[in-house]
Amino acid sequence: MKPISELTKEDIKDIKVICFDVDGITIKKGTEISEVKSPENTTLTVKTSNLSPEVKDAILKLKKYFFVAINSGRSSMYLTKVFSELLWDNMALISEIGIFSLLNGELVQHEKFDKRTLTKMKNILVDLQGLEGKVKDFRAFEPKQFLITLHAFSEIPEVYEVLKKNDPEGEFCAIWNGEAFDILPKRLNKGTALKNLCKHLNIDISQTMAIANGPNDQSMVDVAGLSVSTEPKELKADFYTEKIQNLGGLELSEKLLELKNY
Repeated sequence: MKPISELTKEDIKDIKVICFDVDGITIKKGTEISEVKSPENTTLTVKTSNLSPEVKDAILKLKKYFFVAINSGRSSMYLTKVFSELLWDNMALISEIGIFSLLNGELVQHEKFDKRTLTKMKNILVDLQGLEGKVKDFRAFEPKQFLITLHAFSEIPEVYEVLKKNDPEGEFCAIWNGEAFDILPKRLNKGTALKNLCKHLNIDISQTMAIANGPNDQSMVDVAGLSVSTEPKELKADFYTEKIQNLGGLELSEKLLELKNY
């Protein structure tokens, strides 16, 4: 691994796509979520950080030279809200770990699920919902189309028991990221998501550059032509960011613009 200060024009001469992770890369980490239910209605409150003016301006400038992709487990609606000022040209929003891509005014579903898988997802969700009020660290479910995301104050062992009960074949996994579980088929990952985008754009995967920060992003940095880690102790990549800041995506954007003599 090399520091990002050593990134050169020669390194990026064939790069056409810059792919960003979201939390801790383009927006500050941390989501506050709560759900209040009554017989008449349900109130769901989700609080996250906005895209900072600095990051927004840097990515807008970056789009003059590269196609920009956001690759996340978040929902398409969430990503559209956060990145609305950057849409629509020369940009894609990859949501729910590659199930969907929003680009060129079209929401493309890359992954299709058969009835058996959908039934298994439903049973897992129902049993997870049954944990509410029974485990102290349960918070709420983040709205998604297919991906199941359960927010919690700390890791809940019962989640793995629910998964084992409903998925004895081991087709699904539960990924704990420190504030939420993502429950999804094991075949889905951010690397496959980036490959699907490349097929849609008709470019080679070697022409991509990805930046991320966690072990769940390893598949994305592994398949990208060039990769950057903002947490080199957690995630191995070709380069790593050097500044002490929360948003490594800003540091990468500024370096790329420098190399383009912006």
